[in-house]
Amino acid sequence: MMRGAIFLLCFAISLLPRPASVSAHDHDHMAPVKASEPVSGTSIYNLASSWTNQDGKRVMLASLRGEPVVVAMAYTSCRDICPMIVADMIAIEDRAKEASLNGIRFALFSLDSTIDTPERLKAYAVDRGLDLAHWALYHGDDKAVRELAAALGVRYRRDASGGIDHSAIITILDADGTIVAQQPDAQVNTEEMVKKLTALITPATR
Repeated sequence: MMRGAIFLLCFAISLLPRPASVSAHDHDHMAPVKASEPVSGTSIYNLASSWTNQDGKRVMLASLRGEPVVVAMAYTSCRDICPMIVADMIAIEDRAKEASLNGIRFALFSLDSTIDTPERLKAYAVDRGLDLAHWALYHGDDKAVRELAAALGVRYRRDASGGIDHSAIITILDADGTIVAQQPDAQVNTEEMVKKLTALITPATR
């Protein structure tokens, strides 16, 4: 009970209004919003919110438990930062394959709870050639998005043109859902991320 209370307190604090780090502007020239501090030392799988994957299946975050996961938050109508995030995740995937690492999953959570339906996420995955044997894309309601963003240290807000200004972060979770590494999209070091993943893969799953 005490751990649960502390976890909820962390989220309550992280959701308090923060000063904006960039002003509203045209989304085509959007700069990433500075990230906040993620919740450390606690599994994000403790979050009770549910999500819907690209196949329309309702799932809990804990469904990802058991393998390392490369995670990011983005949205399908984003035209600059989000494609870069996905491209960096694909680069990590490709490098992991070259290193013969198996048992790694990739999860992309939408920041847009209105537009990004499961059908739209599925089309997005197909359009970008994402291997859905290893990738999953998720839609959640506003509460689910807010909670996960707080846990990962992702700050976001609607801009003047209807887009979403957000911090660009790629996160590695261990098999229990605890954050073990994070890098901003603009500075992703693929080799370093793969080293982190290698350390999480047991010899039996390589």
